[in-house]
Amino acid sequence: MTTAVIDNTKPQAQELLNYISTFPSARVIKRKTKPQSKWDKAIADGAVTVDEFFDELDERIKKRFNA
Repeated sequence: MTTAVIDNTKPQAQELLNYISTFPSARVIKRKTKPQSKWDKAIADGAVTVDEFFDELDERIKKRFNA
């Protein structure tokens, strides 16, 4: 068995992978990307950081009870 690593970010590379996959004795296995941590996913989805949350909470408490 031989393993080839091909960066398929270019159209020619994707064409090559498609061609290789037509051979009966060959198979193309796509590498899964590294899983993103739950923290990074939450930030990417628009969650605020802990510091931002507490800053906002402090501001709201000050406005509510010092006004």
